[in-house]
Amino acid sequence: MATDRGGEASRAGDLVGALLGGPLGRGLGPAQRAARAWYAANGDRERAHTTGVWLRNSGRAGVAPVLVVEVDANWLAGELATNKDLYLSRLAFRGVSVSDVRFQVGKPRPKHAQAAPRKASPSMPKLSDEELARVERACQGLPDGLRQSVSRAMCASLRRHKASDTETR
Repeated sequence: MATDRGGEASRAGDLVGALLGGPLGRGLGPAQRAARAWYAANGDRERAHTTGVWLRNSGRAGVAPVLVVEVDANWLAGELATNKDLYLSRLAFRGVSVSDVRFQVGKPRPKHAQAAPRKASPSMPKLSDEELARVERACQGLPDGLRQSVSRAMCASLRRHKASDTETR
């Protein structure tokens, strides 16, 4: 729990929602809105272990996309999958329509990881200095552990969005 300026306790999810629901959240694409909803809808445990969030085409006409959540541990991927109906409900409550939620394991974050986003993989476009600064500004008021997860997820989402824009041109 964090405290707001008035001294009242507030959940980290509320902080993320307030931060990204305002001016910094305008102009976000569907994948970024889904990532924002994922972080806002869930608790500290889910956020701490999430290493990426993106949308994948369902492969069926007229069916909403699938939300893919990358986590850092096999045991957690299985545990979260057993509660996917709960996550679907939470996302729907926040206005995000997905047909399914899939959990997959990515690279675990080292405990000493820096808050700076990882470099883009060779297949993904790099973010501009302006985009990196926007992510940094969006995350600066968040608690340390949450800041790293949100920063990584936002950067991954922006890179995926840029890659999909490049593919469609």
